[in-house]
Amino acid sequence: MDWLLLLVELASIVAVFLLGLFTKNYLPSYMEKKGENLATKEDIKEITRRTEEVQQEFRQEMARFSKDIEFKYDFYYKQYDGLYSFLYAIVSQSEYTKHIIKLTDGRELAFDEYPFVKISPTRTVKTTYEIGKTTHQETFTETEISEFDQKKICEYIISNGHLATPELLKLAVSYRLVTNLGVDKEIADNEEFRLIKEIVMRIVEEYNFFRKELQMSYGEEELENGTIMI
Repeated sequence: MDWLLLLVELASIVAVFLLGLFTKNYLPSYMEKKGENLATKEDIKEITRRTEEVQQEFRQEMARFSKDIEFKYDFYYKQYDGLYSFLYAIVSQSEYTKHIIKLTDGRELAFDEYPFVKISPTRTVKTTYEIGKTTHQETFTETEISEFDQKKICEYIISNGHLATPELLKLAVSYRLVTNLGVDKEIADNEEFRLIKEIVMRIVEEYNFFRKELQMSYGEEELENGTIMI
């Protein structure tokens, strides 16, 4: 039985030796890995929470941004449709009038000298014949194409000031002011000319700006130069 006892002792020694190896090498690695797993789970939980917070903030910002964009473009369309389309048509009429004058009379009316040309009212002459006497009576009738002169354009801008840009509104108010102050005629004439030129250019520029922003066709040269291309 001595050999059996010796075998048991050897087995015990081997078991203790293996347990020592396990404790020294495997157990620390196992515990460390276990800690890493726990840390990873906690990290994932925190990352998930922060991701949800960021997503919520993003959704809120996107909703606010979309609302701002929608408001901006709605207002752009109101400005375009409620004010600038009409003003641009009046300026286009002026430019085409200069074109007709060039075709019929051969006169070139440059924009720098004639930024706005008003069409004269319709002239009607009534002739009355009496014994020994002939009388002529002239009447002038405004039409849809003649009623808008520089002053009425400015009045129209001011009355729709909520749709005008601050720059255009200031120009229109300045024009109305200088024509009613009773200042020196030369000074008034120079200021009127300068202001109506700036008003016309700004109408053309801003009309094309709104069309561009609204994804509509627009004149690139008109946007850059402020003059209508006929």
